[in-house]
Amino acid sequence: MKKFVFYIFLFQLLGNIRAQNATVAAAHPIAVDVVEKVFREGGNAYDAAVAAHFALSVVLPRAGNIGGGGFAVIHTSKGEAATLDFREIAPLSAKKDMFIKKNDDQTVSSLTSKSASGVPGSVKGMWNLYLRYGSRKVSWSDLLTPSILLADTGFFITEKLSQELNSNSSNFTMQNPLGCGPFCENTSWKPGTRIVQNVLARTLEGIRDFGPNYFYSGPIAFEFKKQGYFSLADMASYRVHWREPLMGNYLGWEVITMPPPSSGGLALLQFLWGAERKANTMQDIQGAKSYHDFTELARIIYEDRARYLGDPDYMTFATDELLDSNYLNDRFSLINPEKAGESPDLIATKSKESMETTHFSILDKEGNAVSITTTLNASYGSKRWVSGFFMNNEMDDFSISPGVPNQFGLIGFEANAIAPGKRMLSSMTPTILVKGDEKVVLGTPGGSTIITNVFQVIRRFVKFKEPLQQAVNAKKIHAQAWPNMIFLEEGSYDKKVLRKLKRKGHKIEFKTQIGRFQAVSNTESAADIFRTGDSTGRVIHY
Repeated sequence: MKKFVFYIFLFQLLGNIRAQNATVAAAHPIAVDVVEKVFREGGNAYDAAVAAHFALSVVLPRAGNIGGGGFAVIHTSKGEAATLDFREIAPLSAKKDMFIKKNDDQTVSSLTSKSASGVPGSVKGMWNLYLRYGSRKVSWSDLLTPSILLADTGFFITEKLSQELNSNSSNFTMQNPLGCGPFCENTSWKPGTRIVQNVLARTLEGIRDFGPNYFYSGPIAFEFKKQGYFSLADMASYRVHWREPLMGNYLGWEVITMPPPSSGGLALLQFLWGAERKANTMQDIQGAKSYHDFTELARIIYEDRARYLGDPDYMTFATDELLDSNYLNDRFSLINPEKAGESPDLIATKSKESMETTHFSILDKEGNAVSITTTLNASYGSKRWVSGFFMNNEMDDFSISPGVPNQFGLIGFEANAIAPGKRMLSSMTPTILVKGDEKVVLGTPGGSTIITNVFQVIRRFVKFKEPLQQAVNAKKIHAQAWPNMIFLEEGSYDKKVLRKLKRKGHKIEFKTQIGRFQAVSNTESAADIFRTGDSTGRVIHY
């Protein structure tokens, strides 16, 4: 308890310190320590990102990963902007109806079976980030060695992690009849217990010594084939994609964000456009009219997400069309300022926010910035364990059946239907803001709530001039097309505002938390200290 209080004090203290040199915000203090070591050895932000990613695969097994994938948004000290798509892909044997029964009901296998996993992209993602932007002052080997030592010698688990492991112990055992290392051997974890992951250490050693070939065409690929996950062709066919970032301008700040197969970047730019040009009542922060307009914007934006977005190789609409001012003006003119709109009559479920994504933001002293969000999808993915790591269940992010929601309440259509080698749609929204010499690097986990969370932090920071930490700490709101509901974080909401919203026809549900934000800039830094669940989020200055 004393340690927890100390960290909270430390985070509050750091929240208002003017950043000097390099800054990092991540979901675990050990990952931050690894990043600090890289900087002290002369590495840049991109070296540090590689080290952070592999460290999180050890200390944050529910979301940090080598069995998943993600996105990176980059802005270099020379002004170059880029994005890296290392999202998972569907196996070559995948079929559009592979998770559908004869009666058209969705099966649970899109979440828990071996078929639930897409071909992982994280290892090739980190390798390509290192090759293109690494400083070469720190070797690939040196970037992975700290994580190998960490897996071999172990670390002391927090109360939060002990609770997660205990609550999932039966799932681990059920999904892994041949065992899953320490996750199956111990079913009663206590805070402060040391967890050692020797099998993961050997896998990381192979990746360190032989690069991504060890994973995609070597022993790990053969293990996937042996266990019935992927063919050797599936693994050999995986490629990352360097994509042109989506760019926008918000009140003088350049917004650099992720294009499809992320829906987040496009939706974020739609939100920012609508908030300033159509939703004229969104000039306060927590008023009933502001909440109403936010909700109606979200309804339209998430409907566009469902109908038009997916892997860009399969989309029939170009992103430019969906960001065209005439198109947005027509769409947002549908908003009734006095009455809640109606979502199309589709099957819907409650929005189940996923915290099982992790985000980290890094800015080095030269001005190189990287924003990375990575995931297994659900907590511990499919709960299936291979060669020391958990497998993703990203296939559930496809449109399993038109109009049927996935585990986060998100609906999809043909653009996001399953196809061999296709990337599934995502809500991850890593983003960088640039204004002159100032940069803000930000992002969050949260499933479908990622987009609205990033929008709110940017708006508070840019429009309302809130300090970054204040914008991160502020209570959040979320809405989407389905279900037809406003989600509010518990606390600090005026009852009069709630009554006005209900009179407009809105349904309201409270959530304990929305997101776990990680943001840094070269003038301020902010970790989401109130939503971490334990002392895992922090910002470091040196």
